[in-house]
Amino acid sequence: MKKLEDAPAERNSERTKAQRRDFAMGLLDNAQRYNSFTNYIGEAGINVWTKRTRGRARQGDRAVRIVQERRGQNLTMTFAVIVMNGLVHHELHLVGMTAERFSQLLHFTSPQCNPGQEVSFIFDNARAHGRAADANLPAKFEIQYLPPSSPFLNICEKAFAL
Repeated sequence: MKKLEDAPAERNSERTKAQRRDFAMGLLDNAQRYNSFTNYIGEAGINVWTKRTRGRARQGDRAVRIVQERRGQNLTMTFAVIVMNGLVHHELHLVGMTAERFSQLLHFTSPQCNPGQEVSFIFDNARAHGRAADANLPAKFEIQYLPPSSPFLNICEKAFAL
C-alpha cells in the first residue's frame, strides 16, 4: 500500500493543458526579447517544529513523548532567481506573504536587473500576488502569472520541493 496524495481535479484537464502550452509558447516567443532576464519568484511556508518518531523504553513500558500544544513557528521563505544572474534576492518572514510584502519584493528584485533591459517577472497565482500589477514598477517590467496547477514551470517552485 502506498500513501495517497491529493491532486486537484483540474490539474490535467484539457483547458489547463492548453493554458500551459500557451504559456510555454509565450516564453519561447519572448526569449529573444527578454534576453535571459526572466525573473522567477516563489515562496513556501515552512514550519520549524520537529519531533522524534521513535523512542526507547523499558520492556513492558510505553515510549511516551511529552509535546506542547503548539506546533512551533511558521516561516515564509521567498526568493527570486534571474536566469542570467542566478539568485538575486531572498527573504525569510515570521508571518505569511501579503500583497504589500510581495510588492516590496518586486521593488527589491527589480534593481538587480540590467538597467534599460526589459524584464519578465513570473510567479504563481497565490492570493498575495493578485495586486502585483499595482506595484508601480517601471514600464520595462512585465508581470506573468503561471497557469493553474503548473508549479513545474517556475524554477523556484522546484527548489522548494527538494
